[in-house]
Amino acid sequence: YTNGIGTLISLATGSHVHLDLLGTGAFALAALAVFKTKGIRTARQQLSTAAVSIWSVKLASFLFFRALQLHHDARLTDTLNSVSGTCMFWFISFLWGFLCSLPHTLG
Repeated sequence: YTNGIGTLISLATGSHVHLDLLGTGAFALAALAVFKTKGIRTARQQLSTAAVSIWSVKLASFLFFRALQLHHDARLTDTLNSVSGTCMFWFISFLWGFLCSLPHTLG
């Protein structure tokens, strides 16, 4: 969901401020969603959820703070200048989040 929201915000506003907040923050939401939907919660699952969530919130907060200072991410200017580039950016962000979340999701 967060990648879809990010795509819509990017297309509507052209802003770069939300990119890292939503892209990196999605890891915490995914970890918490998996944890909430699993019936039996082992200590390993609790630790994994806590570690992924803390890492995600910490990194997303730092990157969001930096984005508020800079207002723009020059590395992505060319990519986000077109609708196709914006959609591809958020699709790749989704794939990356999905693949990186698999060890936690399957564990």
